[in-house]
Amino acid sequence: MLIDPHTHSNEISLCSRISLNDIVDVKKQAGYGGIVITNHCQPWYYVQNEHAEFMKKFVNVYKDGKKYADTVGFKVMLGIEVSINEPLYTDWLIYGLSEKDLLSSPCLYMLNQKELFEFCESCGAILVQAHPFRGEMRPLDPEYMRGVEVNCQPNDLKRKDDVIAFAKQNGLLLTSGVDYHGREMTMFCGMEVPDDTETSADFAKCLKEGKAKLFIDGKVLEI
Repeated sequence: MLIDPHTHSNEISLCSRISLNDIVDVKKQAGYGGIVITNHCQPWYYVQNEHAEFMKKFVNVYKDGKKYADTVGFKVMLGIEVSINEPLYTDWLIYGLSEKDLLSSPCLYMLNQKELFEFCESCGAILVQAHPFRGEMRPLDPEYMRGVEVNCQPNDLKRKDDVIAFAKQNGLLLTSGVDYHGREMTMFCGMEVPDDTETSADFAKCLKEGKAKLFIDGKVLEI
């Protein structure tokens, strides 16, 4: 089964131009079996003391989308993309957090890399640095992450070999995703996973066990 583990819907992510239900329809039509919805958690979305309320909305958007996806035989899994400023501005994909984990979480964008990593580890989740060579970004401390992403946006994909080399040098996992924000993003990329993958915790387990393969430009990428 092919999934896109990096997607954004406009109910939460202000940069997205498509609803979660429409993502389900478009991705299913394109040949995907599922997605991880990784909507943004960013400092400019809400103030710190509104984190609990934001997470309620965040989880409810996922639940509504999953309910619709279930009716059309498509899988929607719960993830998140967190932007932090310490030690540098970076974006982080998290796979394996439950609804309960998110609803009881501290304000995630206030954490530094080490603190975010430790939170993920305490929940059995995986922390992955998203598009680590985008713009001024660079891969951060490999000790406090589990993986790095080969992002399939055109400029990011040009740095694919650098991402893979960093992962190999540091014993990190690799993921691949479209970073989907709208219908015009027709890249056929993601991860090939076992058909019984139902949740992002299952996806995290597949990554740890080497059962998830990079799928880029319409084919499995052998590393």
